[in-house]
Order: sequence, then C-alpha cells, then structure tokens
Amino acid sequence: MKTFKWIVAALMVVVLAGITFGVIGCKEKESSQSQSQSGNKTVQYTCTMHPDVVQDKPGKCPKCGMDLVEKK
Repeated sequence: MKTFKWIVAALMVVVLAGITFGVIGCKEKESSQSQSQSGNKTVQYTCTMHPDVVQDKPGKCPKCGMDLVEKK
C-alpha cells in the first residue's frame, strides 16, 4: 500500500511538472511571436484559397470574401 501511494505521488509530480513547463513554453512562444511582429514592419496578408491575393492590411479576399490571414 505504501508503494502505491509513492507511485501515485510521483505520477502527480510528473503531471504537474509537465503542465507547468507546457504553460511556460506557450507564454515564451507568444512573447517571441509578438516581438517578431512588432519588429517586422512589412506584414502581408493573403487568402488561404487564393495565394495570389496579397495585401498590406487585414480584410476580406476580393475573390471569395474569406478573411485574409498573415503571410508567413
């Protein structure tokens, strides 16, 4: 019975550590993306269905009306 409690406790520690590192990793990724977006002044937007449509601001595709997404 003691070993069972130790196994459960160890699993809980591993799960909590995984969640913590996952949340920290997501926040770092978001902050690096926002820094790269603010430093890059030539952001272009395109339609996922019509890659030939490229604009410098978000909006709607003139061909199909879908939302334009940031070109990567």
